[in-house]
Amino acid sequence: MDTSALREFIRLGRFRFLLSGFIPFTAGALLAFLLGARFTPAQFLIGYAAMAAAHLSVHYSNDYFDADADRFVEPTAISGGSGVLATSPDLKPAAFWAAVALMAVSVLIGYAFVTVYAYPIIFLVFGIAGNLLGWFYTAPPLALAYHKLGEVANMITFGLLMPGAGYFVAMGTLDAAFFAFALPLCLYGLVFITSVEIPDMEGDFAGGKRTLVVRKGRIFGFGLAALAATLATAALTFFALTGVFAPVDFRPVALISFIPLGIALWGFSNRSPERAPALRYATANIMGYFIFQGLVVLYFVLAASQA
Repeated sequence: MDTSALREFIRLGRFRFLLSGFIPFTAGALLAFLLGARFTPAQFLIGYAAMAAAHLSVHYSNDYFDADADRFVEPTAISGGSGVLATSPDLKPAAFWAAVALMAVSVLIGYAFVTVYAYPIIFLVFGIAGNLLGWFYTAPPLALAYHKLGEVANMITFGLLMPGAGYFVAMGTLDAAFFAFALPLCLYGLVFITSVEIPDMEGDFAGGKRTLVVRKGRIFGFGLAALAATLATAALTFFALTGVFAPVDFRPVALISFIPLGIALWGFSNRSPERAPALRYATANIMGYFIFQGLVVLYFVLAASQA
């Protein structure tokens, strides 16, 4: 593989988007710590390494299985894949085997984690399930993104799997507190995937993907994102007022949630069925998602330093 091909192969991995998994993983681990869990930095890093390999595998497998559909999509900063295989189809075998190898690495790291730290085998099952969900997001025969289940898969990934893995690594189990925390995160996962689908509506339709935005339109997508953000803020406000996560004060988390809510409502108020103006507000939704996640992690870090 020459230098140019290697650069394109690395670009296929879209490494910058690993942040979308690392942040919720870290949030889950920090919440567990604030609720009384004790774990080592090595546990955190090894646990995340298993999830990072799985996440990176998804980037390669999605581009591989989406190669035909992506011919109809114009990549943006938030959507459309890497666009590499459209111009370098000779890299398709490398993308496939990279995805398979990374899945194997993820499972092996998970097995090592369970063995070294004497964690229940369900942790490994959790990791394998995450790998399979990512693989079959675009891979046949399930191809979830092509069969009206892409949104559900994303909600599970960013609301349950990533933060759940972090919480599991720290706490050693998934309890009621985690599943309560996962509820608004699943809703933010819906904001995320809906916003990603908005710019790609025409291309996804031409490529055979039956996303919610393809079926219902961009106006519906902006409305759904606004509704999901509203419900997430409502849930976090309820947690803050009732002290569900005591001794963790969730009032700052509820306040932070007004950032993605305000952005989503702004996008809804300026909703457009046309791609060019819609892209601006869809991108803003994604930025709001990352700002919320990042500020929550920062707040948890500050709270942990004072604990």
